[in-house]
Amino acid sequence: MSQESQESQKLPPRSEVPLEEQWDLTALFETREAYEEDLATQVPRAKEFNQKYEGKVALAKDASFIVSAIKDFEALYVRLMRSNVYAVAAYNVDMQNADLLKQSQANDQVVAEVLALISFLTVELAQTEAGVLEEAVALAPEYKTYITDILAYKPHQLSAETEKVLASLSNQLSLPDGIYNTIKFMDMKFPDFEADGKTWPLSYVAYENNYSGDMNTLVRRKAFTAFSETLGNYRHTTAAAYNGQVQKEKVLATLRGFDSVIDYLLFDQKVSRDMFDRQIDVIMTELAPHMRRYVKLLQKEHGLDELHYSDLKIVLDPDYSPKVTIEESKAYISDAVKVMGQEYHDLTMRSYEERWVDFAQNEGKSTGGFCITIPEVHPYILLNWNGDLAEVFTLAHELGHAVQGVLSFQNNSVLEAELTRYDVEAPSTFHEMLLTESLLKEDKGPRFKRWVLSSMISNTYYHNMVTHLLEACYQREVYRLVDAGETVQADTLDGIYRKVLEDFWGDTVILDEGAERTWMRQPHYYMGLYSYVYSASLTISTAMAMRLKAEGEVAAKDWLSYLKAGGPMAPLDHAKMVGIDLSTDKPLRDAISYIGDMVTEIERLTEELS
Repeated sequence: MSQESQESQKLPPRSEVPLEEQWDLTALFETREAYEEDLATQVPRAKEFNQKYEGKVALAKDASFIVSAIKDFEALYVRLMRSNVYAVAAYNVDMQNADLLKQSQANDQVVAEVLALISFLTVELAQTEAGVLEEAVALAPEYKTYITDILAYKPHQLSAETEKVLASLSNQLSLPDGIYNTIKFMDMKFPDFEADGKTWPLSYVAYENNYSGDMNTLVRRKAFTAFSETLGNYRHTTAAAYNGQVQKEKVLATLRGFDSVIDYLLFDQKVSRDMFDRQIDVIMTELAPHMRRYVKLLQKEHGLDELHYSDLKIVLDPDYSPKVTIEESKAYISDAVKVMGQEYHDLTMRSYEERWVDFAQNEGKSTGGFCITIPEVHPYILLNWNGDLAEVFTLAHELGHAVQGVLSFQNNSVLEAELTRYDVEAPSTFHEMLLTESLLKEDKGPRFKRWVLSSMISNTYYHNMVTHLLEACYQREVYRLVDAGETVQADTLDGIYRKVLEDFWGDTVILDEGAERTWMRQPHYYMGLYSYVYSASLTISTAMAMRLKAEGEVAAKDWLSYLKAGGPMAPLDHAKMVGIDLSTDKPLRDAISYIGDMVTEIERLTEELS
C-alpha cells in the first residue's frame, strides 16, 4: 500500500477538523475564559445556598420557604449542567488532549464540591412535615413529582451527613468509568495490520466505524483479530475497573437497604424486576431465530463458506447502499420528520444551522454517538460520520433524543424533564422508524425496498435489540455473581459473554477468538442498567410507529404529548398516553413479530431478485 493511500486511512488530529463538522460550544460559553469564570462562581454560590437552607428545610413550617429552596436548587443545578456539558463535550472530541483532560478533571472536582454542599436538600425534604410539602406542591405544582419521588426514596435515604460524604466523593466514586475511558482512549495503541498484501492503519474509531463492516472479508476479519488482540492486552486492567464499578454499586445497594444491585438500579427507572427480566428472556428466546435467519441470508448472499462473529456488521447489498454526505443527510432527515408537523420539522432541522452535531472523525474522539440535552441551550450530538446510510440512522436516532429534550425542557421543570431510563430511548428509536417509513415511500422497486428493510434490520433492530440486549443479558449475570458476594475478573467476564453469544446465535455463527472480549467495548456498564432499555424503548417506538402508519395525524399529536410530558410518570403510565400497555408482554411480542415479518419479506425479495 502506498504511503499516500495509508495516510488516507488515518484519522486527522482535532486541530485539522473543518469548523462546519464541529459542534458549536459557544452557545454554552463564548470562550474558554468565560467558562472558567463561571466555573469559579459555582462553589461560592453553592456555599451561599448551603448557609441559607441547610438545617432549616426539615423544620420549615412555611411552604413558600420550601418552594424557594427548590427553585434556588434548580437554578444551581442548571448552572452546573451548563459548565459540565462544556467540559464533557470539549474532552469527548479530543480525549488525547492532556489540557482538555485537565480541564475535565478540574470540572469534576467542582461538581463534586457543589453536590456535597447541596445534597442536604433531598434528605431534608424527605423529613419535612407532609402538610407543608402538600402546600408546597399547591404553590408550585411543577415540582409535584420531584417531591413525591423524594418521599418514595425516603426509606433508602441515609443520614444527611452520610449523603454529604457520598456526594463529596462523587468524583472518586466515578473513577471506574474514568479509568475505563483512560485505558480505551489514552493507553490503547493499535498496530497496523496486513491484509491483501497491504498495510492498514488501525484505531478504536476506525475499527468500530469502518473495518467492522468492511466488505473485504479478509480485511474485516484481520482487522477484528488485530483489534481483539490489542483489547486482550488490557483485559485485566479493564476487568479491574469494571469490578470496581459493580462492587461499588453492591455496597451502595446494601447501604440503602435494597435486596440486590438490580433492584437498586431499577428503582429510579420506576419499573419492576419482572419488566426487566421479561425484556431479556423473551428476546433471547424468541428474537434469536429471526436474527439467525437474517444472518444466514447474509452468509448466502456474500458467498461465505462460514459465518463468523466478525462478519455480523456487513450489509446485505453493499453495491446498492449509497454513500451519503453530511449535506445530503438533510433531505433524508427532513423527509423523515415532516409527518410530525411543521413545528416539529423545523425544530429538528435547526440542528444543522445551529451546529448541534459534531460530525467529524478524528484521532482521540469518543466512539459511537450520544446526545446531551440541556435547558436554555441547544442539544449537543456526537457522531463519527463515515458517510454510510447507517450514519443517517444514527443521526436520526440522536436527533430524536435532542427534540424530546428541547420539548421536555420547554414544558417541565428541569427537575422533572428527563425521561426514566426505561423509555429514554423511545424518542430516538422512533426517529429511526420515521426514517425507514419515509424511505419505503420511495417506490423504486424490489431491490430498493430490500435495501431499506435490511438497513432497518442491520441498524435499528440489530443495534438495539441484539447488540445492547446481549450486553444486558451479560450484565444481569455479572450482577447475580456480585449479589452472591463474588468478585469478577477478566476470565469470568470473558466466559459470561461467550456463553451469552452462544445462547443467542447457536451454531449459526462461529465465534472468533476475541468475540468474548466484546464486553470491553461498551461504556454502558458504567451507567447502571442502561443496555436493556434500548430494546424496551424500541418496543414502545415500534408500537407507536405502527399506530402512526395507521392513524396519521392523531397518533402524531399523541406522540407530541408523550414527548412534552417529560419524565414525571412511570413508564407504564407514560406508555398509556399513546395506547401501549407495558404491563403485558404483548407490545414486545408484537415488535418481535414485526421483525420476523420484515426478515421474511427480505427473504422473499431476495428470492425475487435472484
